[in-house]
This record gives sequence, C-alpha cells and structure tokens, in this order.
Amino acid sequence: MLGGGGGDTTLFYLLLYPTFLLSTILIIAKVRVGYYLTLLSALTYSILLTSEVGKYLIFNFHNNVLFWVLLLPYLTFLALIPMTVIFLTASNKFAKTFKLTSILFIVGIFVLSIAGRFNKDYSDNIFVDAEISEQGHITLNCKPGFADSRTFIVTTDLKEIEEQIKKYGEYYQGSYFLQNTKIKKNFRFSKLQSITLTKIGDNIISPQLTWTTKEIKGDVDFLQP
Repeated sequence: MLGGGGGDTTLFYLLLYPTFLLSTILIIAKVRVGYYLTLLSALTYSILLTSEVGKYLIFNFHNNVLFWVLLLPYLTFLALIPMTVIFLTASNKFAKTFKLTSILFIVGIFVLSIAGRFNKDYSDNIFVDAEISEQGHITLNCKPGFADSRTFIVTTDLKEIEEQIKKYGEYYQGSYFLQNTKIKKNFRFSKLQSITLTKIGDNIISPQLTWTTKEIKGDVDFLQP
C-alpha cells in the first residue's frame, strides 16, 4: 500500500528507513546532526503518508491493522516535527515563532489529509458487458471482473460510443466485452458523485461520458477506493 505510487516512491521509502535509523543512533550518541536527520525524515514521511492517511480516515477507519501500521506511525512522525524544532531552536531568539510554526504545520497537514478528499477523483479498471439494441440504445453492465456478480448499469445513445464499442470490444453472443475498461470515480469524502468512462483498454474514449449517481443503477459499493 505504502508503495502504491510506483517504484520510485517505494525506493524513496526504503531509503528513508536507514536515514531514520541513523538519525536515532546519532541522537543516542548526542550528535546534533541526528536531530536534523530526524526532522528531515519526519517531514518527508509526514508529507508522503498524508494522502494514504486521508484515504484511511475516509474509507478504512475501522481497519485496525492500518491503525497500527499507518496512522500511528504517521502521528508519531508529525509529533516529532515540533519536538525536534523546539530542541534545535531552544536558544534561538525566535524559538517561540519556530515552535508555533511547526505546530501549525502539523495541524495543517493533518487537516489537509481529510480536506483533500472533499472532491477527489480516483482511477479504476472494470469489466463492461455492452449491449446495443437495434435502435442504437447502449446498456453498459459494469462489474469488477468478468465472473463477478456485483453489477451496476449505465446507458447512453451516443453513436460515437457505439462505434468505439464495436471497434475495441470483443463480440460474443450478442454483447461486446470491454476488457480492462478504465473509469474515473469522483467522490465527495466517502460518497460517490459520478463516474466517467475514459478508456477501453489503452484506447481513449471520445467523448468521455460521465454519469451521476442518479443515473447509475445497481451495486456501486465495490467502487470505493
């Protein structure tokens, strides 16, 4: 999960582990540079984890495992920021300013982890069984996968979409199977607002159709991030 942003992000996390360990050793040895490394590690981890923490607080708050492996370390790193700043600036005439700034920073970044989910798009892949009537009415039966029973249905009459379905889909017994169909899901916090059809496989759909929740029929619970 923590490396979900890609290989570069995973490598960055792995590099931070020895940095944080080194800073701890240096602090124990009473080497001042250890505090700077701690501050750097805490800042970096806090920023990198903010998005995942927001996702956890909105969608997975009852997941006890994530509390211990994600939220608790995140709060620990946040707490380390003002603590380290206070120690490093204790003899500075602007110590109170540094202290207040660091506290405001960690409060702000924590609030941002939640506020950033107010209007957020998420990407997903689904399987679509497209039915096209003789009149050109298109019914899209959307599932997490081919054999999954969870389904929601959206419809359209656009001729351009019909042409692209026939071009990129796999025809089978009166339907067109659209493998690896990419959609964009818009959520306001934990509530789904709309979905947008963006690609069929690697082929960009034009125009990209959007349906609001009022236009979607069926099971959409599996769309939660």
